[in-house]
Amino acid sequence: MRNIINGNEAVAWAAMEMGLNYFSHYPGSPVNKIAPAIYELNSKYKGSVVFNDAINEHVATLSALGASLSGARSMVVMKHVGMNIAADPLNYIGYTGIRGGMLLVVGTDPGAQCSTGEEDPHWYLPQINLPLFEPTTISQIYYQTKEAFLLSEKYATAVVVFLPTRLCFNHDSLLTDESKIGQAQREFKFIKNPASYINVGAQCVANSKKLFAKMETISQDVFFGKEFFNANSAIGVITRGATFGHSYESILRLELSEKVHLLNIDMTYPLNEAKLLPFFANKKEVVVIEDQGGFLENSLKSLFYGKIQTAMEGKIFFTPYGEISFSSIYNFFADKFDIAIRQMGENLQAPHEIEVPERLGTFCEGCPHRASFYIIEKVLRAEQGDDRWVIGGDIGCSSLPPQRADWLLCMNAGVGISQGITAMASSQLVISTGGDASFFHAGISGIASAVHNKVDLLHLVFDNEYIAMTGHQASLSSNPKLDHEKLLYALGVDKLFTVDAFDLSSYEKKLKQLVHSRGVRVLWVKGACSKMLPAQAIKRREAFSPTINSSKCQDCTLCYRELQCPAIVKKTTNLPHFSIDLDRCKRCRVCKQVCPNGAISANVNWMKLAQALLAKDV
Repeated sequence: MRNIINGNEAVAWAAMEMGLNYFSHYPGSPVNKIAPAIYELNSKYKGSVVFNDAINEHVATLSALGASLSGARSMVVMKHVGMNIAADPLNYIGYTGIRGGMLLVVGTDPGAQCSTGEEDPHWYLPQINLPLFEPTTISQIYYQTKEAFLLSEKYATAVVVFLPTRLCFNHDSLLTDESKIGQAQREFKFIKNPASYINVGAQCVANSKKLFAKMETISQDVFFGKEFFNANSAIGVITRGATFGHSYESILRLELSEKVHLLNIDMTYPLNEAKLLPFFANKKEVVVIEDQGGFLENSLKSLFYGKIQTAMEGKIFFTPYGEISFSSIYNFFADKFDIAIRQMGENLQAPHEIEVPERLGTFCEGCPHRASFYIIEKVLRAEQGDDRWVIGGDIGCSSLPPQRADWLLCMNAGVGISQGITAMASSQLVISTGGDASFFHAGISGIASAVHNKVDLLHLVFDNEYIAMTGHQASLSSNPKLDHEKLLYALGVDKLFTVDAFDLSSYEKKLKQLVHSRGVRVLWVKGACSKMLPAQAIKRREAFSPTINSSKCQDCTLCYRELQCPAIVKKTTNLPHFSIDLDRCKRCRVCKQVCPNGAISANVNWMKLAQALLAKDV
């Protein structure tokens, strides 16, 4: 069957056709759509995949290893920053080896298009010593995912697949085979193997030795790559991942196919010296074109040091940061071969040469985080003035502009960094923040550490029951069996309140109480994500139509400048200067509570309200 699919879906199709038995993940763009695709295929074709929606990448990796050691084919998916969390178990998977094929699929993000940072995970590979595939097209994702499973089982090693953002969301037509999905579940069994699985002391060193020997064998036996254009050219170009397509197209458009010999390497770790060496035979110069920090260039230079006379460079031509665009590669070739691109009717500029205003995101209409930061700043301003308070930030939706936090780094940076600041800058009032997903990811450890060290810490957990920024996967807080208050008190928290993000009066009162308390205090703030509104909120929207009363509005701009709700629109004529866009308004009622003049009123559709009340949904 031919389908139009994206990179995420290509992974899902390939895995399902290869008889995937176990799938674990921690959601994160750009690979956040692999899980939904596997769920859908598994349901549609009556598959037997066991799913683990793990609370972090560490757990996801270990559970996938456990499935593999039981003989099942497993896959674990995460984004590039997740490898930091998974690094501990990843350093041991090479020692233990695997039984059922195991794949680690990682979304990389050159240019930080869907992440807080663009760190380059390639440098983990020599440390964890696992083979790495880097597909270049949607079809290659599909076929190389299958090849990776086969390689994994042949050499009893987990295999890593890197997918850059641009490739994850590209689409292509692909012939898939649904007849291979839905195989009957077979029985699996863990077989004891202490020599491989108990890695302590001398045994760990012995397994490390075996791993190096295994990777040396793979480097001699396996090569995935393809050459293009003129093999007799004195100028060679080597690419990996998304830069291959840009380079290939640039060479064609600039009519350089007779002047350039192009090699794309699909398996970039370990490198096969015997297969690569002939490429350099008649080359005066080789240019390595790759995103980020020059991992492939560095690996090639190390591999062929003292063995070739060819000049090889890469990062002296291309930046080690951001995504390398088509225009920058096109212009590089044009300059190198002295082609006047204006005469060809093309004058492409690299993105960093064009001043394009950054298009910033913001909280959605009705987002509970907007109410939270409004109240936090109101309380802090009253307590300590504008220049002395500190707000510890976390990644996720709460990190969106206008970015009220004083730092935005990694998950749980709020609760972690705040502990050092409260200890050393005790005259400043510090409030740390983080989402519910971050709390369960590793924030529990941060709170427990604060209790253990008797830190004077005030932490706010923004609970919207979803991992919203990566596709609205359900958070652990959505589980009715979980009682966050019992959990926090069990950790030893001194004081805890749970508040409604949209009840500003209670929110402000409870926050002030905690500000004036001491010890480890937590304010758990519950508020539904406006993109996943419950039934009562939808019916409330039908029943109420808020408006701004012109006779009461004093143009104080509190709702517009301080609250910054996108549903409140500034007018150029007539009083009041502001109005409410009812198509965008979610009827969260926060603006009504914020207004000091009582100018915002809720016009009621009594019929709709009666229907909602009778249905007991409001």
